Amino acid sequence: MNPKKQQILSAAYNLFINKGYNPSSIQDILDEAGVSKGTFYKYFSSKAECLMAIMEAIGSEIRQQRLAAALGMLTNDPEVLAEQLNIRIKLNLEKNLFSLYENIFYSQDPELKSFSIKQYTLEMEWISSRIIDVFGKEAAPYALENAAFVHGYVQQLIHLWRLVSEEELPADKLSSFVVRRLQATITLQIAAKDSFIGKLRLPTATLADHVSIKELSDMLEIYAEQTKNHANTQQLVQFLAIELAMETPRKALIESVLTTLANDKQIKSELSILIEQVWKHLDELA
Repeated sequence: MNPKKQQILSAAYNLFINKGYNPSSIQDILDEAGVSKGTFYKYFSSKAECLMAIMEAIGSEIRQQRLAAALGMLTNDPEVLAEQLNIRIKLNLEKNLFSLYENIFYSQDPELKSFSIKQYTLEMEWISSRIIDVFGKEAAPYALENAAFVHGYVQQLIHLWRLVSEEELPADKLSSFVVRRLQATITLQIAAKDSFIGKLRLPTATLADHVSIKELSDMLEIYAEQTKNHANTQQLVQFLAIELAMETPRKALIESVLTTLANDKQIKSELSILIEQVWKHLDELA
């Protein structure tokens, strides 16, 4: 990221956390960052866009760490899911995400509201997808409502912990506990065929969970064309696209490239999502 842009984002983040989003003005951000108004508007059209960029950067970091934790592991391992939830919990606490989400919640800005809905939808889709990975296709009819259960359960238990304990939240124990409760709930639902959401689905589908290996290859090829300014990333993505299109893709080489990309903190969210889908297909390769 451009150093000046990062400087502005860091200053805005500190202000939004310590002073609040609404009380903080663009002039406050300029003063905190030590930049001119022209420099600010070179990168951001508004204070809202600045906040969304902060949230997107943190979201990308979460996706990158989740992916790095999963590579080399089985998709149906509940401990992997627990670790991925743990990553979200820890970054939520480290980055004060609850405070930032409150800023968005109380804002009247329609752009921020729309952004918030999109981020929530992405998270629900991701958790739903991982529930199906871990508990099998028979869990699919109950995955979305249990994604909401996981999301809300984690948030409320964090709030409750802060009320009843002065100790640091044991995020790893919380995530493992939530996955155990999730397993018990889904087992009962499958047996009873008991669902609240039923066949209702989120209005958008962005994770491309049902794409084939061939379709993933095509999507990676298209994405590679968009990374011309990042030669190393482009080469790795093109390699993945070509390898997946082969009659017998070389699993070990694919895993190596996935690991390299997953540990690159600069990769975009869209690429993280595609890499995760490749990981989910690894078991199909010889």
